[in-house]
Amino acid sequence: MATTLRRIAWFMAAVLACAAICSTEPTESAVHVLDSKTFKAWSTAQSLALVEFYAPWCGYCKAMAPAFEMAAKTLQKDRIPLAKIDCAVEKGVCDDMGIPGYPTLKVIKSGSFYTYNGTRQESSMVAYMRKHHRSAVTEVAATEFADFIKSERVVVMGFFDSGSSALRVLEEVAGDFRDEYAFGYIANKLTAKKLGLTMPGLVVYKDFDERWDPFEGTFVANDVRKFIKARSIPLLGEMSAQSFGTYAKAGFPIGTIFFKGEEWRKKLEAALLPVAKEFRGVVSFAFVDATFYERHAHQLNLEDKWPAFAIQDVAAHTKYPMDQSKDLTAEEVRKFVQAFASGSLEPSYKSDPIPKYNSDAVFELVSKQFVQVAFDRTKDVLIEFYAPQCIYCKRLAPVYNELGKSLRHNNGLVIAKMNAVTNDTPSNEPELDIPGYPTIVLIRANDNKIIKYEGDRSFESFVEFIKANGVRPISHAQDNVERIHAQAPGVSIGLTPKETRHIEL
Repeated sequence: MATTLRRIAWFMAAVLACAAICSTEPTESAVHVLDSKTFKAWSTAQSLALVEFYAPWCGYCKAMAPAFEMAAKTLQKDRIPLAKIDCAVEKGVCDDMGIPGYPTLKVIKSGSFYTYNGTRQESSMVAYMRKHHRSAVTEVAATEFADFIKSERVVVMGFFDSGSSALRVLEEVAGDFRDEYAFGYIANKLTAKKLGLTMPGLVVYKDFDERWDPFEGTFVANDVRKFIKARSIPLLGEMSAQSFGTYAKAGFPIGTIFFKGEEWRKKLEAALLPVAKEFRGVVSFAFVDATFYERHAHQLNLEDKWPAFAIQDVAAHTKYPMDQSKDLTAEEVRKFVQAFASGSLEPSYKSDPIPKYNSDAVFELVSKQFVQVAFDRTKDVLIEFYAPQCIYCKRLAPVYNELGKSLRHNNGLVIAKMNAVTNDTPSNEPELDIPGYPTIVLIRANDNKIIKYEGDRSFESFVEFIKANGVRPISHAQDNVERIHAQAPGVSIGLTPKETRHIEL
């Protein structure tokens, strides 16, 4: 009897599955389809909407399509429309919008376009659009309080009257962080009293650590902002490629604890939790599994010896590896972090040895002499940051070497290159961020202004760039221009392809 019932159940399941899969009935999409004729009028008419710019051949667009459709259906009841436009057909519209790739999502607010900062999951798109549908700070009724503080991973809740100055401070802060956290306030004194709070009060609710943290400072925007950021990440969480952005956005240097094996993780968590609490708001502590992110440890100038600790200051582009000859104890880590906080630690820069002979046409620059050479105010310095394995750097080499030979007699100019894999750039100048290889910059004489080279990779273009942006006059032999074009007609390339970009934690 039981077997018969199971067979009937399987048969019914198969029938229902076939009905769902085999049905040829077209389903009406909740996503509006735009073209060049409707795009401007439709966009202008929306108070809040989300638009996808896509291409039919784009695999990422295809992967996102079901989530985008579900989000559109879910948001219909909120009267938040979603639309899409095919950039393969409507190229003019997408060019006018400056669409860099596919899919690109843009939020429309009162006819103006803004960057979408959520992920491509349905839940993220729905939560993001709903958040922008309401005011930056939501007034929460006492009956809604319990649900609201669980509505997102981090919820900032104020307890004050609607006309208070504390609310104005929270609204200012919420304007900066509404994409990251949910903000609300409640004017119910009884609710505050039940929680042991006095008004005005502020609490950060979260789904990790102590679950809630009351603010005990004064209602000054900067203090509130710093408190929220410090409480938005776990005291001792685990950092991965997916969560790195969360730590970086918090704005604090990251105390990275590399481990291998769950046993070591538990030991270190018990030992370092008090240190993480002591320096909260100064350094964020996070575990990183060296089994998967060994390369990131190398980028922080650590050797393959575990456990290990390093501080990474993302904003300043600096790193501070702790001496690996010392045991990773709470006492040693506390002393190291305290030294960092006091400013007495020197950042670590990976460097090749300074070459004994550097008489080639192109100067081989290393980290140890970078500041001395690159920021020499008496010279214009052109630098190529390259990777030995990069095919585009290899293609550029004949042109760049010819450039060095042709211009080496100019005393006010240095043509240099640096292996950016084995050498760090000892500077926090954003223009010296290396997004991919090759990256080429000119550091100008006198004021050391940094100018990125974005032309084609031809000899003539480099010469024109140096003449247009450098301070020191240069001369070169014209026959070199003709020869290098004849030798390397295919070296002119545009944007650095994705394969050459850094892949980091």
